[in-house]
Amino acid sequence: MTRRVVVVGAGLASAAHFTAIRAVGADVVGVVTRDEARAAAARRLAPEAQILPSLDAASALDADTAVVVTPPSSHLAVASVLAERGLDLVIDKPLAATLHEAQAIVDVAERSGVRAAVTLQHRYKAAAHSARQLLSDGAIGALRSATVTVPLWRPDFYYAEAGRGTWDRDGGGVLITQAIHTLDLYLSLTGPARSVVATASTSRGRLEAEDTIHLLIDHGTHAASVTASTAAWPGGAETIHLFGDAGQLRLTGDSLVRIDEGVRTLVDGSVDASGPDPLPMTAWFRSLYEDVFASWAAGATPLSEARSGLPVQSVIDAAYRSATAGTMPITSTLSEEKESACQS
Repeated sequence: MTRRVVVVGAGLASAAHFTAIRAVGADVVGVVTRDEARAAAARRLAPEAQILPSLDAASALDADTAVVVTPPSSHLAVASVLAERGLDLVIDKPLAATLHEAQAIVDVAERSGVRAAVTLQHRYKAAAHSARQLLSDGAIGALRSATVTVPLWRPDFYYAEAGRGTWDRDGGGVLITQAIHTLDLYLSLTGPARSVVATASTSRGRLEAEDTIHLLIDHGTHAASVTASTAAWPGGAETIHLFGDAGQLRLTGDSLVRIDEGVRTLVDGSVDASGPDPLPMTAWFRSLYEDVFASWAAGATPLSEARSGLPVQSVIDAAYRSATAGTMPITSTLSEEKESACQS
């Protein structure tokens, strides 16, 4: 049965959704937006869709699936209305602006008897599939440590959009908006975290949330350091480097390298996902929608089911709480203390 999809929201991220949805053979029957410029863009990408002013109008369509591409702070309210009216949900990352609201979305979907997924499309990279299999096979032995880096660049005008990079609308800055993809992929490969320590800062005076953050994640059996920034000019590919006691795996963008007796490139990808435009990742979106729709049709659980998006939000929540708890000043060395005492 062909899926009939209504897309709620038509901002920057929606283009990749429109393209992928149509590529898998689903019908975009409606788009909810009141912005004329965004409506015009949606008409070019999905000319068969009705432009709708409200969720009530969307609910009146003969649709079975809603794709939510609105700001994170609105996800719970939007998803609640649509789930209660019986529509399955695909929610753009993050599930919500806060962990509490993300859990509430999972709960309302289950209570309403609808299916829900989250678009954490980096899980569908060819390099990610290969790394997942190699780790399952024990190719690098026991995991001992890891480093994750997300060196992005977003100019000041990127943050000129009202609400972008604020706590109220987005739930934070680079960690929840951009680095969530790489952090989620890392966690999906290595398993749940036990604790996190974080420090965050911003180099832009007008930006409310962080544009740079550093995390130390403890998994119990291994630890990882994570660095993410949108102030790393000119930007570059994200990297996940896994160190085992029998080898290493390094994922850079959509490429995968295995390091043991030598260095072998296992997947040589060319997708550039470092910019704000999601269209270069359309193939990953397509794989996500193929998995979601096929799994739902078969009564199975897709790789990107909504509940699977909670672990990364839990780490982000803990990291933000750690970063706002305050930093410790560096204590003077003993020699400095003695010198200060002598001078006084």
